[in-house]
Amino acid sequence: MQKALLLLSAGIMAFSSCDSKKENTQTATSSELTKVSVINLNPSEFQQKSTNGIVVDVRTAEEIAEGKIAGALELDYFLPSFQSQVEKLSKDEEIYIYCAVGARSREAAEMLIQQGFTKVYHLSGGIQAWARSGLPIVQE
Repeated sequence: MQKALLLLSAGIMAFSSCDSKKENTQTATSSELTKVSVINLNPSEFQQKSTNGIVVDVRTAEEIAEGKIAGALELDYFLPSFQSQVEKLSKDEEIYIYCAVGARSREAAEMLIQQGFTKVYHLSGGIQAWARSGLPIVQE
């Protein structure tokens, strides 16, 4: 009788442990599929790839007055309207984002990912790195 109870207990434990492992595997797979991250690009890569999407400058108007990447959409990260302006962008578009040195745009890029954007590219070093690379800056 004790052997039967022991076998029954062992069988139940084995069955339940296999079941929980299966659930953990499924959860990990689902989260891996939904994991999206910002892709950092150097100035040359940013220049080449950004023709495929929307370039967003998140600096202030005063900073932008000193020069920007041609065609960049101006969305000041510090303004309260930033969020509502971002919501107007298509989440299916490739978004290429930059600021002065990279910290602010990196934060903005992470925010876009959290909001469901899946193709977000960040200019490492910002427009300063862009200028140091000899790439064109326009004043509008």
